[in-house]
Amino acid sequence: MPNYDYLTPPESLAQRIARKNDVFTLLDQIGQELEIPEGRYLEAEKRYQSVISCLDGCPVLSRLDPHAFPQGSFALGTTVRPLHGEEYDLDFIYLLRAAHPQLYTEQQIYDFLLSRLKSNGTYANMVELKKRCVRIVYANEFHLDITPAVNNSSCPNGSIYVPDRKLRIWKPSNPEGYVNWFKPIAALTPRLSQAQRLFSEGRHLVTLASAEPVPSQHEPRGILRRAVQFMKRHRDVYRENNPARADYAPISIIITTLAAHAYQTAIGLGEYESPLDVLNAVVRLMPQFIEVSQGWPDKRIYTVKNPTVEGENFADKWQNDEDRYYSTFMAWHQAVQNDLLKLQDLHGRDALQKSLQLTLGETEVNRVFARQVQVVSQARSNDQLAVSAPARAATLSATAAAMPVLRNNFYGS
Repeated sequence: MPNYDYLTPPESLAQRIARKNDVFTLLDQIGQELEIPEGRYLEAEKRYQSVISCLDGCPVLSRLDPHAFPQGSFALGTTVRPLHGEEYDLDFIYLLRAAHPQLYTEQQIYDFLLSRLKSNGTYANMVELKKRCVRIVYANEFHLDITPAVNNSSCPNGSIYVPDRKLRIWKPSNPEGYVNWFKPIAALTPRLSQAQRLFSEGRHLVTLASAEPVPSQHEPRGILRRAVQFMKRHRDVYRENNPARADYAPISIIITTLAAHAYQTAIGLGEYESPLDVLNAVVRLMPQFIEVSQGWPDKRIYTVKNPTVEGENFADKWQNDEDRYYSTFMAWHQAVQNDLLKLQDLHGRDALQKSLQLTLGETEVNRVFARQVQVVSQARSNDQLAVSAPARAATLSATAAAMPVLRNNFYGS
């Protein structure tokens, strides 16, 4: 069969930037869909406050100067909807600032929380005891994981101690410090090329670039948070499609930590054509921040340091199971890279939708594409749909006027 590719005009810089921007806008909108819905968020906040009020009303706990705060993805702004509609997992710390590990065992602190909740008619049958937390299950909605903690007065960085019931020890942790480390990195802004800046100024598309506003309780997400969400959901789909590797897939804190280090590095490497190129750089750089050293006798030691707690290794499990954790991470990482590069090279709405369905799941992807059709149809009916001259003429004129698209009345010719 003859090859007629040479008849296709080469893609211009403006067209390439437009395509990349559209792909990243899709990922941004899917990220919004992956977040906890605003109504569910407000309900979780209300129920969390009720639980804390119950705990604070305990005479024993109230004497220990309690302080509650969110941790994990809820605090970082990187929540991801469970793949098949399972319950959201919302994590909180219940810090007893006047309690010290020399005075209380981890089991005593658990017993304080558990007995208080069990004695309450609302929570008595909703409480489960986990390895490091007390879980309150709201059926078919979400569950609150409340981790008790005590003061670590010897740490100048503000870390705390959390219990490990299995090991029966107090372990250092610093969830607030981690959030304070992550947020300034997420706030960094990449340098985009002059072509991207000119293109963005002259572009007024109401097609793939019409993102809905983030719910009011959420701060703007930015590239790093969207990258973390993308990779966490990609990990979930990868785990489902590779059951032999499911138990060894990277945990969220490792993905988040490596992504933050990689983003901070990528910001300093120069200019990028588009946010999608920044995302690609973040994924590409992540393995550089896994420390690999030689153990004894022929065993490799893998380390992903907690940047806020001296000596804590998020990858402590990786030393076991004949390198399965590390090899699974690298296999998944290669899959993420390949899928991103494929997205970058795809042309056409249908091809993008199909590829995103395979990598991120159908529900959220289909919802985003359906909403875009609705937005475009509404804009067309109101004579408000416009395509910028840079997108039409493949030029970079920042002053080019947007040209309206005529309404289609479906009357035929």
